[in-house]
Amino acid sequence: MIEKQTINGKDVWLKVDPYHVERSNPNIIPTEYFTAAYYYEEPSENASDGEPVKDTDGEPILFESPVAALAQAWKRIKGDKQ
Repeated sequence: MIEKQTINGKDVWLKVDPYHVERSNPNIIPTEYFTAAYYYEEPSENASDGEPVKDTDGEPILFESPVAALAQAWKRIKGDKQ
């Protein structure tokens, strides 16, 4: 899912992708998370070169819902000075 928003007066595209987690026990949930990335130019539907929302260790953050992923990406961009 790609959503266009205007943040800090600039057009930004936010992309949320599902992220499946393989568990040794399939009864442990959730097994699906979501990642978020942002783009300052319109990406293609299959684009993978955006700036992912990462934690302090540089790893992509896994979100429990697409809404949480979009909200965190929006917060990151709002503070970004690009």
